[in-house]
Amino acid sequence: MLINKQDITTLILAGGKSSRMGGNDKGLIKINDEYIMSELIEISEKFTNSVILNINRNKDIYKKFKIKLISDLHVNFQGPLAGIYSGMTEAKTKYILILPCDCPMISDIFFKDILKDNFKDKIRCAHDGNRLQPVHALIDRSMVSNLKVFLDSGERKIDKWYNQEKLEIIDFSNNPQFFMNINTPEDLEKYKLEKMKDDN
Repeated sequence: MLINKQDITTLILAGGKSSRMGGNDKGLIKINDEYIMSELIEISEKFTNSVILNINRNKDIYKKFKIKLISDLHVNFQGPLAGIYSGMTEAKTKYILILPCDCPMISDIFFKDILKDNFKDKIRCAHDGNRLQPVHALIDRSMVSNLKVFLDSGERKIDKWYNQEKLEIIDFSNNPQFFMNINTPEDLEKYKLEKMKDDN
């Protein structure tokens, strides 16, 4: 059984500087004239009540996705926790599912595992078999005040915040491809090759 869809908002993080992509906005990457973000939004809507997109630039372009857009409440690209805090403040559901904008290999299996209804802690995070994947996480929105205190203290490291809380880890070692990021132009070419294999 899964957590009730109506109790979950997906927050897609697209607010970073994309330095390794030469400053090109990773949330607006296209392959064959299709935004990879579109597939991520579509699959998120299948499993959760609504989708919020955290951005800090290119708002006019992002409007075409026709979903709720928010910007960081903390200015100057403060990292993923700033985006997560802004999303937790905006969402109305009990839980918020965090995803990065550049994870095009995610499938139904990911959602079915991370959204299982036996969630007893406050943070549930994916692990790829080698390391924690901190921006693939389910967070109880009651943690918003706790996160505000953490950010107000000057802290920005997502792993540090997780480690000071009771964390449930979900093992995805059988599906490490879910966490393939597009951080560089080389990553983008690698993904295009993988997609061509899947399509053939």
